Amino acid sequence: MDFWSRLVGGSRNISKIPRTTTPVERLTAFKRSCNALQQIWRTSNSQSSELAATVHARSCIDRLNHVLSDESRGPAPHPCLSYASTSQIFVTVTKLSITYRDEGLVRSATIFFNTLIDAEVDGVVDNRVFSRALVDLVRRNAVHTEDVESRLVELLFGVANNIRLRPNILTAWFIPKQPELPERELEEDEQFAGVTRRDDFPLFYLLVDYVHREGRTGDFARTGLLYLIDSATRSRILEKWMMESDLATLMATGLGALYSQLSRNVRPTFAEGNVPTIIALSDENDIRRNVPTPTGADFESFMSYLLFWQDTIDHCRSKEVNDTLLDHFQVLFLQQLLYPSLLESSDVKGGSTSAVLTYLCRILESIDQPELIHRTLNFLLASPTETEPAMEVSQQAHNKHMSVSRRKSIDLLAAFTEEHSGPSPSLFNLADLILMSLKSQNKETIVATLRLVTVILRRHHSFAGSLIKTAQPTSGPQRSVGALNAEIKNYISLATTIFDDPSINDSYQNYSKDATLILESRLFIPSPRSSILDGPTDQPLDVRVDDPIFKEILNLAGNFFANSVTVNLALTEVIASLASSNLVSLNKWLLVDPSDYDYEAEKSIPLSNSRTAENEEDGNTAETDRRNPHPDPLEIIRRGLSEPSWSEEKSTPITKLLRKLVSQVEQWQSEIPDFDILVAARRDLLHLDDAPTEPSTAASRQTSQPPVSRSVQPDQAPLSPRGRPVNIAPEAASIMTPGSLPRSTVGSPFREPALRTPDSRDPSRRPLLTSDFRRRLASPYRLDSLTGSLIPSDSERNSTVGNTTETATTEDEEDRPSLSSEGETVTLGHILTNAVVLYEFILELTAVIQARATVFEEAGFSS
Repeated sequence: MDFWSRLVGGSRNISKIPRTTTPVERLTAFKRSCNALQQIWRTSNSQSSELAATVHARSCIDRLNHVLSDESRGPAPHPCLSYASTSQIFVTVTKLSITYRDEGLVRSATIFFNTLIDAEVDGVVDNRVFSRALVDLVRRNAVHTEDVESRLVELLFGVANNIRLRPNILTAWFIPKQPELPERELEEDEQFAGVTRRDDFPLFYLLVDYVHREGRTGDFARTGLLYLIDSATRSRILEKWMMESDLATLMATGLGALYSQLSRNVRPTFAEGNVPTIIALSDENDIRRNVPTPTGADFESFMSYLLFWQDTIDHCRSKEVNDTLLDHFQVLFLQQLLYPSLLESSDVKGGSTSAVLTYLCRILESIDQPELIHRTLNFLLASPTETEPAMEVSQQAHNKHMSVSRRKSIDLLAAFTEEHSGPSPSLFNLADLILMSLKSQNKETIVATLRLVTVILRRHHSFAGSLIKTAQPTSGPQRSVGALNAEIKNYISLATTIFDDPSINDSYQNYSKDATLILESRLFIPSPRSSILDGPTDQPLDVRVDDPIFKEILNLAGNFFANSVTVNLALTEVIASLASSNLVSLNKWLLVDPSDYDYEAEKSIPLSNSRTAENEEDGNTAETDRRNPHPDPLEIIRRGLSEPSWSEEKSTPITKLLRKLVSQVEQWQSEIPDFDILVAARRDLLHLDDAPTEPSTAASRQTSQPPVSRSVQPDQAPLSPRGRPVNIAPEAASIMTPGSLPRSTVGSPFREPALRTPDSRDPSRRPLLTSDFRRRLASPYRLDSLTGSLIPSDSERNSTVGNTTETATTEDEEDRPSLSSEGETVTLGHILTNAVVLYEFILELTAVIQARATVFEEAGFSS
């Protein structure tokens, strides 16, 4: 019997489940734990029992959390939540957490407060005693672990969210003091920064303290602060307080402090074994310093804070608060920090110009808030449409629709600007700095400058007219379809002179698709309701070819084949970005002005309409015109399709530049017998990943198909001439070295039996031939500045031309001679890579021209 009793009893104990107690029982248990916490607090002076009291207090708070959790899952009534509100037990929980400084105790306290906030019980979140208890818990917390701080900031976020959803509870957290009578005289720092009023709105300042953090803590703080700023539109008192307090000052100085911590000597590096192929196949002796963007915790923190600024301007629906924030952003960040850093940067070796220009490039690349961009670029470029805050105060201060707080904020900012006046962009602006940096001898500075220009032209091209001088377009005839075709044929002929590729139609089609997508995504259509109308609104502006920046870009491109590949890639991006802006016309700098076309050849073409011909033969032309007042549609089409000609004097600067570069290529084609083969091989190597094929089908690849995808190293991710990754198989690395020509390429001399000697097919001879050709591509050439000829070294003169197609590996090309200070000594491999870049750029530019004619309707048939 005892056996069965023990078995049955044991089974009952094992399967025992806590029963759901009644509301009365839960309330009794809750009161018992509250009384225990009160008793612990009353006996907390005893130092000998501090550890035991901490454990006991944590256990009691955990029991409170358990009871509240059970009650919140059940139906009403919720007597425990009501008792927590009336007994104000949260005050005792805060005191114990502050006193004992235990991480586990603070964590349990945060769970308790979070449960009360989520319950939305009357007398809790809208209670000033509760607000003081929670603020003390966060402000006086002595445990600074990441988990505890994240939980505490989450409590603040919960309160901010409740204020956003229930504006009536704001009075429990925001208690502005009444102005003193008589009003005291403010100190000098208060006059500008605004009065620090932490006791008025402590919740706001606590969130500001954590807003720059990364991870969950920063996310909760930034979002909570956005909710509070958004609430200003529903509370005139809060809106007035935000304009008169140091809200804008704290945000602007916080952003400036993070910017000041950024390094002024950025030397980023490629990952080991991850050098792009296009860089490795050129004379880049400093290839480990060609990463375009800096990285680091300091920079990421700065960018997070900058994006928070963008979100704040977007979410704040109070125009006066927004204007106050933007004024402080311009004065404290742009005028006092960003502009001086650009002005004081150094361009000597190891200087800071490339770093600060890269930071500005990343800033403009990351933000897209119209008002922030408008303030930033208008200030830095000293646009005539924008004046400094100090200059516009006298006009705005008398605006009858402006509040007293807003006028006071403007007056204080104006006084600060006059007292701390320094160099102004009206004397030396961003355009002047860009022009000076383009003339630099430092390649890193040039690349950073070109990338900055590209970002402005591509992402914020409404400011292109402030960066590059423009003029109002002259009202001339529209470009005809025939004229467009003539221009396109002209550019295509330049490309095919460099490399006559059988698959050029496929390449051009891909560039056309990309150009159409870019043009459609960048189409600038100003909103009529917007107060910011940067750029022209009626028709695109003409680029002035005498603009210093434009002329300096052409000067850099004139030395194209001796330039660094990174410089050339940045140059081509600038020109392509300018050409893809619908706010900039292509006339006179890229395409011939329509008024300069010559249609003299059209007179010799017989008219297509037979009736018109008969009338002319009968001498009844005038009578026919009276009968048919409307022009003949076929005649309009014929005239629109006729292709004009133009004189060399009417050619555009870009056309002249490209023709000059192509002439150099033609000269080298005559000087080096296998130059065309080498260019084709280099292009195939840089495009091996465009359309990978299976090894079994590689031998039967058609003429219009790209070669098989291969890779130099397993961990390598190189780039093609326009930035796409390239992979070359490891097993082919020994025979497909940089510059070699795939066996399946059309026109390859290796497909001709006469050129395949037995010695060249002999594996024992291949290492010697590969070594010779590798030495040939790495040998230096001097570019004659007068004739443009390539003057080889003695070793190059003695080398055998066209014996093999094997070229140097990346490791061997690292020992190439560096460019001279004049930029006239280069290797043959470097010239081949730049020739491929030029070929791809001409195709890309031509595709943009044709896509613009379709998307922007810039070509047609005129009557």
